[in-house]
Amino acid sequence: MGPFGSRQPHGAATGRFSPAALARQTPGHIWLVTGLFSILLACWSVLVPQYHAPDEPNQVDAIMRIVQGDGWPRPGNAFVTADGVGAIAVSPFGSPADPYDLTVDPIPERDAVARSARPAWDRLASPGQPPGSIQQLVQHPPLYYWMNATILAAFPAGGDTLRWDVTIGLLRMISVLMVAPLPLLAHAATRRLHPSPVAATVASLTPFAVPQLVHIGSSVNNDNLLILLGALVTVAVTHILTGDTSARTAGWTGLLTGLALLTKAFAVVLVAMVAGAYVIIWLRGARPSRWSIALCSSMIVAAGGWWWLVNIIRWGTFQPRTPGFPPGRYIGSNWTVYWNWMSQGLLGRWWGSIGWYEVDLPLPLVFAASGVVAGLAACAVIRAAGWTDRTNLAFMLWPTIALLVVVAVGAAMHVAATGYITGISGRYLFTGFTGIAVLVGIGTATLRPRSARWMPLALLTAAIGMQGESISEVVTYFWRPPAGGVTDAWDAMTAWSPWPVVGVEVFFVSAVVLTVVTAVAVTRACREPTAGRTAPAAAPAVPAAPALSGVPCAELNAVPAGPAQKSPAGIEMIDTSRLDASVRHCQGPDLPPAVSLSGNVTLIGRSGGGWPLPPRTAQPPAEDAS
Repeated sequence: MGPFGSRQPHGAATGRFSPAALARQTPGHIWLVTGLFSILLACWSVLVPQYHAPDEPNQVDAIMRIVQGDGWPRPGNAFVTADGVGAIAVSPFGSPADPYDLTVDPIPERDAVARSARPAWDRLASPGQPPGSIQQLVQHPPLYYWMNATILAAFPAGGDTLRWDVTIGLLRMISVLMVAPLPLLAHAATRRLHPSPVAATVASLTPFAVPQLVHIGSSVNNDNLLILLGALVTVAVTHILTGDTSARTAGWTGLLTGLALLTKAFAVVLVAMVAGAYVIIWLRGARPSRWSIALCSSMIVAAGGWWWLVNIIRWGTFQPRTPGFPPGRYIGSNWTVYWNWMSQGLLGRWWGSIGWYEVDLPLPLVFAASGVVAGLAACAVIRAAGWTDRTNLAFMLWPTIALLVVVAVGAAMHVAATGYITGISGRYLFTGFTGIAVLVGIGTATLRPRSARWMPLALLTAAIGMQGESISEVVTYFWRPPAGGVTDAWDAMTAWSPWPVVGVEVFFVSAVVLTVVTAVAVTRACREPTAGRTAPAAAPAVPAAPALSGVPCAELNAVPAGPAQKSPAGIEMIDTSRLDASVRHCQGPDLPPAVSLSGNVTLIGRSGGGWPLPPRTAQPPAEDAS
């Protein structure tokens, strides 16, 4: 085993799905990548000024209304609290002269109040301040807000007695913890679908290359919990697609999908993804038990689906609208503006439109990066080994494509009804980001082995370039005075930070050190001559062997493969169309799961190779026992 971890053939991970198992199976270098991603998120939580993130003032206020006992009222009956209005006034959202209008100038160091003089959240309201605007976020389910409020309420003096900036800083760090596992989950999903360790490593590095993902992941936003749950559901679906029909996987899949539904309405695309995965494996010949399907369905409803059923019963609609909420930008019947927003606008906001769409990455860079991602994803799907693998990879695109359609249709309906355009944001597609990372990773595995094995280092280098460009733009726009330099920008940023200067220094120095360590580890892995190798291609289908229904596990090795059932590569084939569950579980952790080749013929082992058939005394592994 090298830095890339064990080199297992396609589908070699036969264990059932569970988050704990994913952590145990993650190799060391991916933990290093995940740690670097966590530190990068923490740096961005300080780099972008507080309240200069989409909807962040309302997101924080929605959490604090739960902390202060105001609950989760009906949409249209909730307004930003008095303390929430006060938080906008003292934050760097505006200027001292005009605190409620978004500032467009670099934020001066001199405007930062000393940390010791900053009031607690419950002391922010002041006489004469304007009333709070409509609180539109109560149209969403409350899981994200409840989780954050529960953590804040655990502090001894109460969740609203901390300094206002520390409150926001802690909430940002909670979001960081939600998004931090993304590299690990992208690695796990890719490993389940493809044998190349390079593909899994590239997938784990892909989140670094998207500055908007890092920005949203380090701000207070309910999309972050949905990103985490969407990634976990994606990994669970890769288990289902590769033959894991167990009740345990079904239960986890239903629970995670239900929790996603209790986070945001966009999670409905995950329900369709899970349902489609079970339909696909049924069409391939697998027969999930009724208990598994019932368990998955009931968990979806019990964990979060009930919220939307209650909405339909109480309000007569899936998601109630918020009366009085600003409708967006007026475009009348100019559909050219709509299509521009849905094309280059949405693309730019997916890659990097920092703050309230204040700092944009250059469009040529956005188009070039988009072309690379699209090309690698296309290579992954087109050059897949067969229709089974091609279908599995197409499933990875489902959340992003489905959400794109939902956003496009929703915005178009709003334009047609009101003449205003709104609701077009790249972060709405991040629920499907793990699937995109999987395709990018597997796309690199389609390159020539010598080129493919250097792709992790190439992607890390490109990601550093993307991060460097976006950080430079952010520092110049938010912190660098017109006649100042980098030192002045650093002083302004640290003056407004909720954390002491030494804490900010630790964040950024750790990021630099971990970047170097990660680059060294990836370089060492790339130098291994076998780093880009993949498993041999599957053999053509051969005539089916006699039915083996009811064969006990210990006797599976004694069942003849049948005449002429060996490929030139020595691959043994048997018919598993009627194998019961106990026989399928005989494969154990050292064998690939059943990989459909054609019809009922399934690859289960290779004579004389690294995937021996189980000995007569073999028993199912403990975690796979029925």
